[in-house]
Order: sequence, then C-alpha cells, then structure tokens
Amino acid sequence: MTDTLQTLAVETNFQKIILLVDDDEDEHDIFLSALNGTGEDCTLISAISSDEALNILRTVTPDVIFLDINMPRITGIKCLEEIRKIKSLAHIPVYIYSTGINSREGQKAILLGAKDYIIKPNSINDLSSVLKDILQ
Repeated sequence: MTDTLQTLAVETNFQKIILLVDDDEDEHDIFLSALNGTGEDCTLISAISSDEALNILRTVTPDVIFLDINMPRITGIKCLEEIRKIKSLAHIPVYIYSTGINSREGQKAILLGAKDYIIKPNSINDLSSVLKDILQ
C-alpha cells in the first residue's frame, strides 16, 4: 500500500462505506478478509495514517470508521478528536480498533466520541463476527 487513497471493493453492489485507519499495512488485508466474511455489501477505504484519513474525510463520508489508537505522528485519539470537530461527521460511528488498548483508554475514547472500542481479535473469523454485528 502507498500513502494514496486505495479503495478495495468487497462486492459490486456497494451499500456501506467503511474507513479503516491503521498504520499496519498487513492489518488492512486482514480487515478486508474479515469484511468479506460478513456477507455485507460494502466498500473498504484504507488510510495508513491519521493525516491520510483526515484528507479522505474532506471528500468521503463513510458509514463507519475503524481507527487504530497506536499510530505515529497523530495518534488515534487525536484523530478521533479531529473527526469529532467536523460537524458533517458528527453522526458517523467511530470504533477504536487496536491491539494495545486498555479499558481506561477505551473509556477515554468513548468520552471523546467513539461509539466503542474493539481489541483486535486473534482470528479473521472472530473479526468477521464482530464486524457483522456492527454492520447489521
């Protein structure tokens, strides 16, 4: 992946737009595989930094945002704060999606406007189940 916008189609009949913000490029492939396992019609837009995500959000309004907390330069928490300052995105659910989050950080994210926080599951099937619950 590069720093440019990459759209990955899950199905040809797009109903939902999902934005994944994670600096781990492998995580985007894992997330897409899990998303394919949900059976939901959606488009995945990948951003590998908070800066890239904020640029994407100038022109794209996703249905759901998944945001890693541990990223260089601008952390996921700071990105969440920036997203919540954009009135047109106030209604968009943002899920903190990270391996390295504890309940205190998760509660802070919720107070700052996250819908919830998710500790990255250990398997694609488990992630598919989590995503299916969120996207239905």
